[in-house]
Amino acid sequence: MKYLLSSLLATLLLCGCSSIDSGTPPKRVYGTPVNMGAGTATSWASLDAQGNPLSIGFTLTKTAFDNLPATMPGTDFMLALPTEATTKTPFQHIMINWNPQGHEPDKIYTVPHFDFHFYIQPMAEVMAIPPYPQAPTKFDKLPAATFLHADFVKGPGGVPGMGAHWSDVTSPEFKGQPFTETFVYGSYDGKVTFWEQMVALSYLKTSPSMEKAIKLPAKYEKPGYYPTRYSIKTNSDGSQEVALDGFTLR
Repeated sequence: MKYLLSSLLATLLLCGCSSIDSGTPPKRVYGTPVNMGAGTATSWASLDAQGNPLSIGFTLTKTAFDNLPATMPGTDFMLALPTEATTKTPFQHIMINWNPQGHEPDKIYTVPHFDFHFYIQPMAEVMAIPPYPQAPTKFDKLPAATFLHADFVKGPGGVPGMGAHWSDVTSPEFKGQPFTETFVYGSYDGKVTFWEQMVALSYLKTSPSMEKAIKLPAKYEKPGYYPTRYSIKTNSDGSQEVALDGFTLR
């Protein structure tokens, strides 16, 4: 089960403040750092010379995994994206969910892991999503098939403060292999509301550097720049970068 961050923290982080690296042209802009574990998580966007997005993501310092709770409930962290990202992409903010004992489906995702949600839906609307029994018709109202890749299947029910989750049923963990990382879509009330990397803590501890193509939909509900790949990069100082990459105008 996943849990919702307090509205107070969400309000504080919604400012979307940013700073720009020195140099011409600017290559990366940053959001406001958020305390996580014994370290921090900082959102960012990488831009081309015209200010168009190349990647959006966040950096976790090496100690961000320290002192996180080992038992439920889990912990949620909200990161506001820089305005340079929100004006040209559909993504509005990032929600990092730490699940110390995993969540359903049993024996697939019931290992300690993170859910890295990149939200299209505004934060205020996300925070207002109720438990499934209070709004089953909105959780079960599906987006048009063209807005999701055919390999993704909606799971039962839904999660308050998030929505319904769509899993890639061709992923290795659905074929008897241990879960390491995968990609997920989310929806609520007939719209695609987030894109997500789900990553096992055990995999992050191997210091991975990986990049994969995203299984993309045929159409997009909102015009803007959308990613084509996702990645995890481990830096020499032990920090890790989680990103959506290869943005293309749709």
